[in-house]
Amino acid sequence: MTDERAARRSARELDAEFREHRIESLIAVNLHTFWSSAIILLAFGFWDFYVDRTHWRTAFLIRVIGAAIVIATGIFQTLPGRSRWMPLLAKVRLVVAAAAAAAAAGMLNQAYGFGVAGVVVLILTGPYIVVDTRDVARLNLAVMATLMLVVFGLSLTPFAIGATAVFVLLAAAVSLLLGRVLEASNRRAFALELELHHDARTDALTGLHNRRAMPERGRIELKRAKRSGTPVSVVLCDLDHFKNINDKYGHEAGDAALVKTANVLRSALRESDLLGRWGGEEFMAVLPATDRRGAAEVAERMRAAIASTTFDGLHERTTISLGVATSQGLDDPAMEWDLLMKEADQRLYRAKHEGRNRVVSET
Repeated sequence: MTDERAARRSARELDAEFREHRIESLIAVNLHTFWSSAIILLAFGFWDFYVDRTHWRTAFLIRVIGAAIVIATGIFQTLPGRSRWMPLLAKVRLVVAAAAAAAAAGMLNQAYGFGVAGVVVLILTGPYIVVDTRDVARLNLAVMATLMLVVFGLSLTPFAIGATAVFVLLAAAVSLLLGRVLEASNRRAFALELELHHDARTDALTGLHNRRAMPERGRIELKRAKRSGTPVSVVLCDLDHFKNINDKYGHEAGDAALVKTANVLRSALRESDLLGRWGGEEFMAVLPATDRRGAAEVAERMRAAIASTTFDGLHERTTISLGVATSQGLDDPAMEWDLLMKEADQRLYRAKHEGRNRVVSET
């Protein structure tokens, strides 16, 4: 049962990540495309003029009012700090534009059914401004509910009302189908992006974060620490005499020793700590909310764990040397990270120079 709950929780987290990613994509792509709805809405004014020279001005005024609302909401979302409003305002624009198109068509003496084509076009743009199929369904329901209010307030003939219902339902069905196709495509692209991101930042041998991922994660922790006022520590460690293992037992034995080392070090750390392979026989741990003394204790636990581990196929004891550094609260996370790495590397060198199998945490 616990595994099932974990799987469901993982699925929920993945879905939340997808939705957030999709929202960011919508903002990046559609932040400045609100003009399209206004253009579609106003462009059908030419049809109004063609079919009803007497009432087209009234119809066009309604279109202008709808376009003004569309443009106003679009400009609002481009203001500094307002971009996160874009997904919601895009839905509002579509509902407003569809209502204005239907109301304008209702002002004409004839060809109302053809004028509703503008509503159909607008509904079919829905799948391109929402996150997933559920959003498409909710948006279509909002459009249909609004159109019902507009249609029943226009004193239309039963035939016109029926034609509107048929057109809108067909458009909603097509948009829902298109939304399902787009969502499936977007989810596949998102899954592939996650996989590529994971592969690019994961060490193939040990499964740990690699040298590309650790600085990224480390700077993130430093930013969090800056906000919370807590220290971050780094432990840089190196297997002692690892070259001798490769030379004496072969590279397969060396790889097995690295995998074993990764597992042992991971078990010596807390769940909140980060562990990565820095390169070769070097490993790195990032310890959030850990001061120098606490980091030295963790490093000593790592050292003792390796020293007490029996490595399959190796006839001599394997040890590890470690250097510890703690953040100093600099404003620039990149500069802070570089300083941490420099200090940890210097202390690791001292641990090696002073006899190996030891922790150095102070200058």
